[in-house]
Amino acid sequence: MGESGRYAAFVVDGKTGKVLFSRNADAQRYPASLTKMMTLYVLFEELERGRVKLDTPFEVSAFASNQAPSKLGLRPGDTIEVGDAIRALVTKSANDVAVVIAENLSGSQDAFAARMTRTARRIGMSDTTFRNASGLPNPGQITTAKDMVTLGLALQDRFPDYYRFFSTRAFAWRGGVIGNHNRLLGRVEGIDGIKTGYTQASGFNLVSSIRRDGRHLVAAVMGGPTGRSRDNHMAQLLETYLPSASRGSKTFAINDTGRDDAPAPTRKAGGDKVASIDGTVTRTEERAPIERGAAVAMAKAILLPEAGSRPAYEPISILPPSVGTRTAAASVSAFSMPTLTAAASPAPAPAAPASSSTAVRSAGLTPPGAIPGSTASGYADPRRTVGEREIDAIVTRSVDPAGRKPDPRRAETAKPDAGAKPDPVKSDAASGTKGWMVQIAAVDTESAAKALLTKARGQVGGALSGSHPVAEAVSKGSSTFYRARFAGFADQAAANAACASLKRSNYACLALRQ
Repeated sequence: MGESGRYAAFVVDGKTGKVLFSRNADAQRYPASLTKMMTLYVLFEELERGRVKLDTPFEVSAFASNQAPSKLGLRPGDTIEVGDAIRALVTKSANDVAVVIAENLSGSQDAFAARMTRTARRIGMSDTTFRNASGLPNPGQITTAKDMVTLGLALQDRFPDYYRFFSTRAFAWRGGVIGNHNRLLGRVEGIDGIKTGYTQASGFNLVSSIRRDGRHLVAAVMGGPTGRSRDNHMAQLLETYLPSASRGSKTFAINDTGRDDAPAPTRKAGGDKVASIDGTVTRTEERAPIERGAAVAMAKAILLPEAGSRPAYEPISILPPSVGTRTAAASVSAFSMPTLTAAASPAPAPAAPASSSTAVRSAGLTPPGAIPGSTASGYADPRRTVGEREIDAIVTRSVDPAGRKPDPRRAETAKPDAGAKPDPVKSDAASGTKGWMVQIAAVDTESAAKALLTKARGQVGGALSGSHPVAEAVSKGSSTFYRARFAGFADQAAANAACASLKRSNYACLALRQ
């Protein structure tokens, strides 16, 4: 996709408000899961006011549970604490959790979306309208790259403490760990958030914030054809324009002195019931406290690929600005971008072309197909749209997101021969095993890794034939963890097939090559 398509980008100096790069910044775009930045902004308001706390349980309705992926897999009657809800949006971009937040704060998603839009106007997002809390397909849910940067700045200016949630690398949930969709976290020095987004109509979107060498930028890239090309372009924008940002004191902030005084939703008497958006009443289940120590250890254990390793997806290629000229080649495979040159003065936003859609927008409506790249209906069928089609940066032991036990009927029918003796699980130092392999976990003891590998092989069977289990030791500081891997696959296709079988048996899996 070239610049004439869905592409839009906007880069601002977070200390001065100076615009360093602007391209199609005022053009209408679909926000996709960038929407959740505003969902969290409203939730942070409620935390600031003391109406909810991080350990407040939010109840799950049938409507929330039925949202399309990406999702945690919450069931009607479940509860989730506010702190976990925040982490689920930041990392998993969970659509079911976004609706849970909306309903618990405003009574319904429609009422919450109206509040989101009012909040957007209050902080200067004049071209944004929200229709839902998740960013799932709705042709009336529109924004601009400029408005998304405004929101990214406002989150940091008004809620500096809560903003730190956006740097979350992993989220411990019901015995497993969920990685963040934002691949630039930990890979580009100084990146501290914020949010990714994707639908078929929007393309791949990203808002990023970077702090380095006393400088601060906030930027938006919208309409990428792939997550990798979007990430590459964002990295190039940040590397190109960071030298132009101020190192002085902060002289600019998004002012938001107002607050929304909508009343809290009325709850039913009795703590064991919740009225859902569709009018049904369901009973919440009692759950034992979640033991998170092992899950948090797993999150700390999984490192980025070591030097020399080759993951199944291509790593991000970051091109630094040319020495002396502060320019960088911006051509990325399948994502043709304009040449990036550091601006000496704020870049003017392009004038909006006169068209019938402009008049329609002024009336508060968005005509179907008005946004480049959208279909006649605005979006694809929401039940066929996967929210964030990106591999999690962190892979861990898998659990069914709804907390259910694996169904043995879904396991592969091919099992090892009754008389065959399976290969023993081998111990190995990090990077000692080469070739194609799959990883299903990282745990804090070698015995736990071996037990998990033995169990997985017993459940999956045939797809793992020809591979051998390896418990690979990884040291980080004074701690040692163990990656549970199956190695020895002939090629990527065989590794991917094994992953598919493992996932059907409720194991997380990542194919990689070292």
